[in-house]
Order: sequence, then structure tokens, then C-alpha cells
Amino acid sequence: MSSKYEKTQGMVIGVSSAPVTVEEFNESDFPDGITFLDAQCATKEISYTGGQKADIDVTTLCSDEQEQTNGLAAPAEMALTRNWVGSEEARAALQTAYDSDELRVLKVVFASGYGYYALIEVRQSSWSAGTSAVVASTYSMRVRGKPKPITPSGS
Repeated sequence: MSSKYEKTQGMVIGVSSAPVTVEEFNESDFPDGITFLDAQCATKEISYTGGQKADIDVTTLCSDEQEQTNGLAAPAEMALTRNWVGSEEARAALQTAYDSDELRVLKVVFASGYGYYALIEVRQSSWSAGTSAVVASTYSMRVRGKPKPITPSGS
């Protein structure tokens, strides 16, 4: 049996060119009418961490052990680490989203065609530069609601 994996080469990452509301993201015909700006050629790493659910202690006097039930989930978080390119439209869209508190959609499609749309708010924008290095930027994002899955055509 051979191993199963998803390659990073060939990934497509896009940022919506304009703000998107929660209502637009939740419409049944989403993503019709949304234009995505290519972001994969400056992106070095992308990470997603799902939100952890809070524990609610429901232990009572008749409990045999401590009992919990899941409470509300914290929002998921994403980080996008990139080469900083001043003229790139995707970088400008992320920076504008940070500056204006607009919601944007991040599209991540793996080489297989599977992926996700995530409604995001950019919470932090940072950059760094060092001797003999490339200027790097990182955008920390909070995911609003649940990401929407993308499946390849014909699946």
C-alpha cells in the first residue's frame, strides 16, 4: 500500500478583491460574482487551526465522574506567511481588510482540486526584514463561521 498525501505544489490561494458580508458568504449561489486575486506566488506557508470548544462542567451530586459537554466553539484561526510584494493586489487586499476591518474570503484549493473557502477578518499584519533575506509578511486571520468545502469538478 502506498502513502496518501496532498502536495503543496500547484495549490491555488486567492483573496476576494472586495469585501464580502456574512450574508453573501452564506448565500446558496456563493461564490458567484466573487473575484479572487491570486495569492499563491508570494505565499510561503498557510496554516489553519480550528476553534477549540469550551468545556461546560455538568457534574452533579449523582455523577460517578466529572462530566463535561461541549460549549460554544472559539473561532478558527489562520496565518498566511508570504514574501512582501508592494505591488501585489492580493497583499494590498489583505492590508486593506486589516486597515478597514472588512471581511474577505480566502480561497485555498489543493492540487487535487479539494479545498475550502473561509470568511476571514485580518487581525494582525506584520512584516520583517533581515540581512541577506527577503522581506516577509504575515497576516493573522480569524475565521468567521465554518469554512465551506470545495470539491473538484466531477466529484
